[in-house]
Amino acid sequence: MTVPFWDQLDYIGIDAYFPICDQETPDVNTLLKGWKKQRSELKRYAEKVGKPILFAEYGYRSVDKTAGKQWELPDNWNTSAPVNLTAQVNAYEAIFRTFWNQPWFAGGFVWKWYGNHAKAGGPDNDDYTPQRKPAEKVIRQYYGLR
Repeated sequence: MTVPFWDQLDYIGIDAYFPICDQETPDVNTLLKGWKKQRSELKRYAEKVGKPILFAEYGYRSVDKTAGKQWELPDNWNTSAPVNLTAQVNAYEAIFRTFWNQPWFAGGFVWKWYGNHAKAGGPDNDDYTPQRKPAEKVIRQYYGLR
């Protein structure tokens, strides 16, 4: 496919919901290994087209197997699932360690962030939002908001 305005774009936008591990609660090292192939492919592509990659959307539900095929999780959007805050924390930590300091990576936008922070998320929430959950601390660390 040819994009006639490609030279006018600053970034390559990608939704980063790559299935990297289907364990219920993988540790960070397991997730880092899972990211190796995708990182190599994304780096090659960014270098080929001469533009940095920006994750237009990335995030993890705070449930089991969140770093797997999220779209195949039972009732991904419509019903609740048992909360797994550790799986969400580990998934965020791994994505940041994998990409954050790469020169060809421009950052990204977390899915899902709600406007009313005081009521969003929380430790009993199984949604994608990291708000008021341990994963929010990981995100703040990498974005430099202490």
